[in-house]
Amino acid sequence: MLAVDHHCHPLLRLTTPLTPNALRHGFTEAIDPIVIRDHTHQAVIYRRALRLIAAELGCEPTEEAVMRSRDGIDPAAHANGLLKMTQTALMILDYGFAGGEAMSPAEHKATIQISQREVVRLETAAERLVGSSATVAEWTAAVRSELRVAVSGGAVGVKTIAAYRAGLQLREPDRARATADFKALRSQASQGRPIRLEGEPLCHELLLEAAEECRDLGVPLQVHCGFGDPDEDLALANPLGLRPLFVEPRFAGLKVVLLHCYPFHREAAYLASVFPGAHMDLSLAIPMAANDGARALEEAFGLCPTTKLLYATDATRYAEVYLVAAVLHREALAGALGDMVNSGWLTKPEAAEAGRQVLSDNARRIYQIP
Repeated sequence: MLAVDHHCHPLLRLTTPLTPNALRHGFTEAIDPIVIRDHTHQAVIYRRALRLIAAELGCEPTEEAVMRSRDGIDPAAHANGLLKMTQTALMILDYGFAGGEAMSPAEHKATIQISQREVVRLETAAERLVGSSATVAEWTAAVRSELRVAVSGGAVGVKTIAAYRAGLQLREPDRARATADFKALRSQASQGRPIRLEGEPLCHELLLEAAEECRDLGVPLQVHCGFGDPDEDLALANPLGLRPLFVEPRFAGLKVVLLHCYPFHREAAYLASVFPGAHMDLSLAIPMAANDGARALEEAFGLCPTTKLLYATDATRYAEVYLVAAVLHREALAGALGDMVNSGWLTKPEAAEAGRQVLSDNARRIYQIP
């Protein structure tokens, strides 16, 4: 069955060379060069990934053989060939992550032969508007206006990385601190210095305003939860801190999609089981956590209704990363549903319906995609 990959990132420009070090970066959240050099290639997921990639290239499962086999292949044909193997009908892309070498939306649509839609990365949009706003209120109003324009132009959702910048223990922002922090950001902008939005007062003010706007627009708010790279304090990334989004009347009707979730997938499944607006995925955990990612998927089914769990790869950079994530996600889904059939929790027709919901139907309903 064709899938909707509801959360992924753009590929790098196809002129970007693939090196062993670059390939390793695609299968770890580590950023320390020592970890990449000495340890990533010994991770279980990387060894499995090399075998999967090599099988498609018809070569030995070594970094050197993979690099040699890629040489001489038309880059666009190679990328599209691997992406076709993922059986993906639609990619929903977050362009706020992959860096300067990533394809632009126009380049991506012209190069990649899969249908594509976009989400707006909230913090990236907000940082661009600091210099042109005099106050916090003016800034959040400008951000909300930007979100309305983006959605009217075809964006299907909004993504926040507040977990990286402030944590997810949502509380009403301290207005005085927010004003002081915004003044400091404006000073940086006036000096031409890079803007990095961080800290609870501004990040949570922005998140709460964006949540209201997403509710008004009828589009989902994607929230990074659980593990990521070392720039994040994992202790502050538990989705249970997002409870205000599910219980406060001003957010009634808001759809929230909790991304990644691991190792808080049980907490995310609980939220999805009791609040109508809560949904979740296990992208990044599958494939990064190897077999533990597959176990996490089965555990998520313990509480999470099958109408609340979505498929996504969170893949980026190279088509090989998309391929591995897709293969392992389908493998984990088939294994989890098969085990539940064998143990009597689901019938075969019920398991087949659950698979359709997770792979495609839930995303199409939540993002309102025909």
